Formats: sequence, structure tokens, C-alpha cells
Amino acid sequence: VMLPLSSQMSPCFLKVGDLKELQTLDISTNRLLTLPERLHLCLSLQYLTVDRNRLWCVPRHLCQLPSLNELSMAGNRLAFLPLDLGRSRELQYVYVDNNIHLKGLPSYLYNKVIGCSGCGAPIQVSEVKLLSFSSGQLTVFLPAEVKAIGTENDHVLPLQELAMRSLHHTYHTFLKDLNFLSPVSLPRSLLELLHCPLGHCHRCSEPMFTIVYPKLFPLRETPMAGLHQGRTTVSFVAYCCSTQCLQTFDLLS
Repeated sequence: VMLPLSSQMSPCFLKVGDLKELQTLDISTNRLLTLPERLHLCLSLQYLTVDRNRLWCVPRHLCQLPSLNELSMAGNRLAFLPLDLGRSRELQYVYVDNNIHLKGLPSYLYNKVIGCSGCGAPIQVSEVKLLSFSSGQLTVFLPAEVKAIGTENDHVLPLQELAMRSLHHTYHTFLKDLNFLSPVSLPRSLLELLHCPLGHCHRCSEPMFTIVYPKLFPLRETPMAGLHQGRTTVSFVAYCCSTQCLQTFDLLS
């Protein structure tokens, strides 16, 4: 299905989440600034193409699509990708070519088929107003929802992160239902985070809500370098939940 759309999304597009049997969606070249979060309700969606738009971010809810096999977002303005992109075993093909601000790929995408030519062009960090993480001469931008960056020296989690992880564990382990929480008990933004965390630790799968511990692996230093032949300067980013996972994560193991 190819839908002609403008950057001001039509009411029809906002109801795309009702298309439960939709398998292929191509909304390329429509000057779109964002994608609707309801897209993750298209549970049968297997092929999604959003090339040559003006997207600067991808909703993290997109990672919940259970059947998505191929995702193409080439020629946009992406500076970061959701932490969990590639966590699904179904997703095998991801194309993000020619997103010049994009410098980091979630490590879940390692060993997947990826297209990232024309990414990671030199740019001053000040030009993009996002939280960034640097390691040596490498710098990557992090999703806007990330509130803090942990390091190997940060052995104590922030109180809010501890509380969110405890709540998530309690409701998922014992009640199996986050709907018991009402907007009265928690702000709407925190309720949404409990339903859909920022991501899951790339080492142990622990959900993360406000803080991440990133670790960079330049693509040029991995066995995949030969496939890209110097056409990209991106790094794989392992997002971990603690100093212990940060220290023990190994992309190549």
C-alpha cells in the first residue's frame, strides 16, 4: 500500500493503526516530519518504507511490531534510532542510508542486513541539540527521551530509575497488567514509560527508563567493515542498564 500524504498528517493516516491486516506500507517522499505512534498497532505489518521524508526520529513503539521484517528509512534527517531497534528476531533488514546526522546503530542490528551508506558525516555536536556520548574521537547522539548517561564509575542508579524498574518488575511479575496503575498514581509520561520503556539492556534485557550506559563499537573495526567499504563512519552502540553489564558486554562474542 502506498499512501500519498503531506507533512500535515491527514485523519486517514492517524487511523492507520486500525489496519490490523496491513502487511506492506510505503509512505516515501511525503515530506513527513513524524510517524504516528499508532503505527505499532498494525500487528501484521512486515514491510515498512518511509524513505525520503523529513523524519528526525522514529517512535520507540515501532520496535513492538511483532511481524516487521524489513524497515527502510533512507534519506531522512535521523540523528538517532530507538534503543530496541533490531531486538525483534523478525526484523532482519534495516536501511538508514543517507541520514547524515546518524552516527550510532543499536547493537541489536549487528548481524542483520543493514544499509548505512552516507551516514555519520562530520558535524559539530552543537549543531544538533541532543544528548551525545563520546568515546575517543567518536560521538553518537542519543534518543531524546534519554535523561542521563551512565559511565563505568556510576555504580548507583538514580532514584527515579530504581523506582521505575521496581514498579515495572512488580506489575509485570505479579499482576501481569499495568492497567492497575491510574493517572492519579503516576504522571502520564511515567505511565507511558512503564508500558513502553526506553529500551532493554543489550546485555541482560533489563528494561531501562531514564538512564543508559552506552558502549561504542566502530563498524570499521568489526568483521562487517568489508561489506561497507568505508562508505560510512557509524558505530554500533550497546545500551546497557548498569556498570556491570557495560563492562561485560562484548559485541563480537
